[in-house]
Amino acid sequence: MTNQEIAIRPLHTTDASALYEIASNTAVTHPMVLLPSMELADTEEWVNNKKAGSHRLVAEIRGKVIGSCSLTLNQRARMRHNAKLGLMVHRDYWGQGVGSAMMSALIDLADNWLNVIRLELDVLADNQAAIHLYEKFDFVLEGTKRMAIFGSNGRYYDNHVMARINDTHLPQRAPTIPTVPTPEPADPCDNIIIRPLHPDDGREMHDLWRHPLVARTTLQLPSLSFVYAEERVKGKYPHIHRLVAEGNGRILGAASLHQHTNPRERHVGGLGMMVHPNYWGQGIGSRLMSALMDLADNWLNLRRVELEVHTDNPPAIHLYEKFGFDIEGTQRLHSYGDGRWADAHFMANITE
Repeated sequence: MTNQEIAIRPLHTTDASALYEIASNTAVTHPMVLLPSMELADTEEWVNNKKAGSHRLVAEIRGKVIGSCSLTLNQRARMRHNAKLGLMVHRDYWGQGVGSAMMSALIDLADNWLNVIRLELDVLADNQAAIHLYEKFDFVLEGTKRMAIFGSNGRYYDNHVMARINDTHLPQRAPTIPTVPTPEPADPCDNIIIRPLHPDDGREMHDLWRHPLVARTTLQLPSLSFVYAEERVKGKYPHIHRLVAEGNGRILGAASLHQHTNPRERHVGGLGMMVHPNYWGQGIGSRLMSALMDLADNWLNLRRVELEVHTDNPPAIHLYEKFGFDIEGTQRLHSYGDGRWADAHFMANITE
């Protein structure tokens, strides 16, 4: 088989059965973070439900579908220069150039049509064939997520984070980080309580989210509308556990723990936190972290708690290290905000 024989085309709804056949092979199921109990209906649902920003292609030879790939644009306003890549190849066609043909198509789409700056992927740390393929297309290892998935042979597996940066069209990066204003400190609070988020917290959460210094250190925007903030607060998210720190009758900070929903990743939780800048350095972050880690360890039995933090936020990095989080790697050009491109460390607390 030659590369000229491999045709790359958009996904069609009639491809479900062929893709199910590919994904049902356990050699393919394992690195795709799927389950061997997956049914045809699951594949049909995936084929028929297109996510926003998703571009899906298949590889075929003489009319037979032998692989599929996808490029999904990040929908966060400050991360739309990012896209995530995934692909799978029929077990009988490994090592025959199918992966390279699909990668070439995705890179062309990313560079020449979508203007993607950061193209990223996760790959099992022991999948040397896939790692070699991605390196051939200029993907660089940025770090390794320990115990990222559970699967074959009943054990935990590490995931490499790899990325390809195409910043040739970007203006020159500023040589210095924009100056961060020093917030005016408020009087210390002695009566801080940690409680679950309440539907009536919309107004205060809106004020917290849209504060410029909170937006800078998270992925929020100072233009966040009150209507959207209220919807977020009142929305019900079964796998997200949300807490706030309250003192002097107002919300001083908030934190959340998002348990992954994929069955092979339910031992993983993603952590996020913010504190009103006027109350930085008063131990509120530590109080919120203690509550979230108690929830993770003693109620949800999470083995891996992970987070992302901008590299230009040393106080937050120090706080997370105090709670046993280690830097596993650094994502280049992670997000844009406050007039600068920000890299981000990904960190994790592991319970063996």
